[in-house]
Parts: sequence; C-alpha cells; structure tokens
Amino acid sequence: MFSIDQNCHSLWDVAPKLAALAHAGRAVTHFVEDIDVAFTELGAAAGNSLRVVRERFHPSGGQDWGAALFYSDFLGRLPVEIRQFEPLLGAKIKAVAKELNRTLDDLYDEFSPGDNWQLIGPSYVGSEDYHRVIGDLSVAETTGFLREILDKARTDCLRSFPSAASQQRTTEWFTAESARLDGLLSSHANGRLIHLYHDWLAMHIPPAVRVDFTSSLFALGADASRTQLLELFLADYDRLVSIYNTAVDGSSTNVHLLDASRGELPFFATLRHQGHLVRAEAFLRGEFLRIGDREFALAPGRRLPMDALAQAGVCGLAAKAVLLVIQARIGPNGKSLALPYRGSLYMPAVHRLEQALTEAGFVREIQPVVRVRFHMLDRMKSLDTPICLPAHLAAALGRGEVPARTLGENWQALAANAQGRLKTLATAEGREQWQRQAFPAEFAGMDELDQRRRHLAAADAKNPELRDVWKQLKPLKIRVLEGTLRQAALDAQLADLDYWDSRGAILPWAVAMGGPEFYQEVLAKAEIYNDNGR
Repeated sequence: MFSIDQNCHSLWDVAPKLAALAHAGRAVTHFVEDIDVAFTELGAAAGNSLRVVRERFHPSGGQDWGAALFYSDFLGRLPVEIRQFEPLLGAKIKAVAKELNRTLDDLYDEFSPGDNWQLIGPSYVGSEDYHRVIGDLSVAETTGFLREILDKARTDCLRSFPSAASQQRTTEWFTAESARLDGLLSSHANGRLIHLYHDWLAMHIPPAVRVDFTSSLFALGADASRTQLLELFLADYDRLVSIYNTAVDGSSTNVHLLDASRGELPFFATLRHQGHLVRAEAFLRGEFLRIGDREFALAPGRRLPMDALAQAGVCGLAAKAVLLVIQARIGPNGKSLALPYRGSLYMPAVHRLEQALTEAGFVREIQPVVRVRFHMLDRMKSLDTPICLPAHLAAALGRGEVPARTLGENWQALAANAQGRLKTLATAEGREQWQRQAFPAEFAGMDELDQRRRHLAAADAKNPELRDVWKQLKPLKIRVLEGTLRQAALDAQLADLDYWDSRGAILPWAVAMGGPEFYQEVLAKAEIYNDNGR
C-alpha cells in the first residue's frame, strides 16, 4: 500500500501509522510529501521571511498554513473559522463584535488560533502563479525552525506530563531526539529538508517500510495511470467539472469548486522556476494547457503534450487534494492509500467523487482507502499517569490536572454533550432555552425590564424612562451573548476531541505517559480497516 504525508518526523503521527502497518504485516511504501506548497502566509509578498506561529484563521476568511513543519500541543485546540459560530449565536460575527464593543480582529485573535505551531512564510516565486514546494526547502534555511519546533514540543511535554517518572522519560526521549536531529543537521547541512526527513523518519519505523518521495509517484511519464484523470478532464472538460463540483458541493467540506469560466483544472504541475522547485496550477484554455505563464498546445486527441512539458522543465503532474486520493489508487500500479483516523478531513468529498466517477465509467480499477486508528484516548484508560490539561479541557472537567484514565473514561461523554449543545444552540428556540438555564439571573432581570418597557411604552411611547430601561438591558444582553460565544467556542473544541484519537505526536506522548511499552501497546492494538465512507 501507499502512504503520503507532510511533516515527516517523530513529532507527527506518520511514524506510528507506518509502524502499526508494519506490525500488522502490511507492505507499505511511504512517500515523503515534497510537492505540496511548503507554507502560506496570508497577505505576504514574495520574500524570505519565515517564522513559527500558531495556526489560525483571519477575518478575511483566509488561513495561514505550514505544511512543511509543525507540532501540535498535547490535546490542544484546533484552529477555528469563527464564522461557524454565527448559527449558534443567531447573528453575524461582525454584528456580535459590535454588540460586544470589540473589533472583528479582537474576536479572531481570541477565538480562532489553535495550538498547532507551524512554519509559515511567503510561498510566491516571481509571481502569484508559482509557489515554493516542500521539496524546495533547504536544511540551511530551516535548521533554526527544526530546533525551535523540537524545543516547543519538549516544553509542551514537560508541562503536560508532570510526574517524576514522566519527566524523566520525557527528558531522556527529547535528549536522544535532539542528538538525532543534531546528527541529521550535520549530515544534511548542504542538502534538502525532505532528505533529512527521509532519514529522520527511517529512525522511527521498521526497516521493512520503504520510503520515497511524492514527486516520484507523480513524476511526468512515470505511469500512464497517474495522468489518466487529467486527460479525462482535457477530453471532456464540462462533464468532468460538473461531476467534480457536484460531488464537492454535496460533501459539506470546504473544498474549492472549480471555476469553469477560467478553465480551472484540479491539477498542478511541479517545475523549476527562477532557481526554485515550485508548483503552478493548471488551466484548460481551448486547445491549450496553461501552467503558470506558459501555454502548451494539446496533443492529438486532446492528450497531454508530454514532450513539450518535459522540454519546458515540468517534473510532474499531480491532482489537488480530493482528486489526488483517487489518483494514487487507480490503474494496475495503484495501491491502497493508508490514512490515519481523522486524517484528510475532505474525505467525504473523495468518497462522493469516487462514486460519481465510477458510476460514469471513468474509473474502473481502484484500490481502497485504509484507515489506521489508534484509539489513543481510550488507551489512556489503563494509565494513572497525571496529565496537565490545556485550559479548554480543564474548564470542561473542572480540574487542570487529572489521571490519564479520567480523560480516557470521560472524553466520549464530553464530546457527546458538546455536540448536543451545539445542535441546541443552532436553533433560536433551543438557544433561548439553553441561555435561560445558563443565565437565570440575567434573564430574570431582562424579563422584568422588558415588562416595564412594555408598560411604559403602552402608556407613552415617548416616555424618557424608556431610554433608561434600554441602558439597563444592554449589559445583561451582552453578558448572555458573550457567555454564549464562549460556550460555543468551548463546545466546538470538545465536539472534536476524537481528533486526538490518532493525530499528533503519538510517539513522545505515549512514551511520556506510559513508557516505550505503552507506545508498543498502542501500535499493536491499532485498528486497521478499509474506509468505505463510514
């Protein structure tokens, strides 16, 4: 089977995923992701300024993202696009900010950031058409950030696992890992980040796992099956766009729809540009394939002009995320694709698109998606190891430090209760009912003031006392609105607790909580199953 992942080091879940598959006797080739955009920074112009920040959304709706290097704090918050709270508040987030006498930026600064530390920066090379990919990053320019991420992970783990035994295990593991990183930085000092990742990952996975690079899987001319889907779009563009957009639009995911008026294709090319390895989106313009600022006449039969692309320095052609999951699994050389549980959140769109393409006869031979699920939170039931909870979980459990088994025994109830509250808040009737229970004093005051307002208005609609009533009502309404916003923000995190079932730095977290033996137990008990859209 295949596996494809970014951020290929010991502080992410790719290593345990591969180790669990090997433990279960699965033959797997892992591709270190080197053709994805390395990072993005909203509003950043071309340049060379990189930094590590928390993942978040912005009022514009955009999001910073660092695919090349990141670490998520233990059980931390996930980044939130706070406009998703609007149905729960019964108002636009801009109106909420005004009512609370705050700016939109204030609300995004407080409620949007997650606890994922990521390397971001401008990706543009020359123009907005060309973006640096992970494979373009050098060890020299990322050395400081690799050490910074490892230091942040060490600090987080020492904070999260306070017992003497956990502190010793954590210190020993990170001391050894720092030494490994120092050795890798020395041996790859003049090389690329992806080659350092290749060797770092190999230190933590069984030797039976083969490690390669995504660029080889989707290399130009490597396998006709890898370009099959792109040629379908070239030959029958309108129909394929309709199938794609219908599948994506009905999947309740935030995947971008194709703009047929621009000839947009769900593919990109990797190539050399101004001394960098970059990717550029692909467009169909009549009888021409446009990549970046270059146009290539289609070959007879509306086929890909492979020779012209190769001569222009195009290294590979790969689909964008939703279609790439299908692209890797089709044809005689396609393999099943291993993903972690809760990995690739756009999978509902993949399943719908795969079904639509199959029913239309465009895809005939496709291997399954295989999930690896660790049940990490449930495994914590066996441990009395103290853990320090992040603030949002501490608020939910009423304690900042608990035995690991306490969270293991209660997380499902916390998530279910949060999901139920979110459904309640999503309707006006349910929202008021919950607010009246949560803020009885405020509603008693508001009801009394509202009755007085009605009485005054009935007697004299211009009674000056009405203004005083409104002044007294406002702070009560603000307290209810702010309290509802904070509950919605908390429940949004609790509802997604199972994200940590199989994601994050499973290796050092497991070692800190229960030692290497517990980590091996987590691997041995991993659930491996075909994902058929369940």
